Amino acid sequence: MAKARATKVGKSVKEGVKVGKNSLKSVQSLNFIDKAITFLKEVKIEAKKITWPERKQVLMTALMVTVFSVFVGAYLGLLDAIYNFILSLVMR
Repeated sequence: MAKARATKVGKSVKEGVKVGKNSLKSVQSLNFIDKAITFLKEVKIEAKKITWPERKQVLMTALMVTVFSVFVGAYLGLLDAIYNFILSLVMR
């Protein structure tokens, strides 16, 4: 972690942050806040670059996932019924 030292009150410290009456800890927290604000601004810029799929593609993909899930559920339910039947015959 980089340490910034203020030699005089009001002098510029690392990354141009002004030091007032507050301690070095407040300077580091300001750097954190500045970094967080910069990060969020960059996120906003990158979010504008996203190309979203068309509505038709989203609906078709959702339909495919739903149909596949129904088939897998039916297959597993059928296997469960078969194994249940076999076990009931064996247990008699």
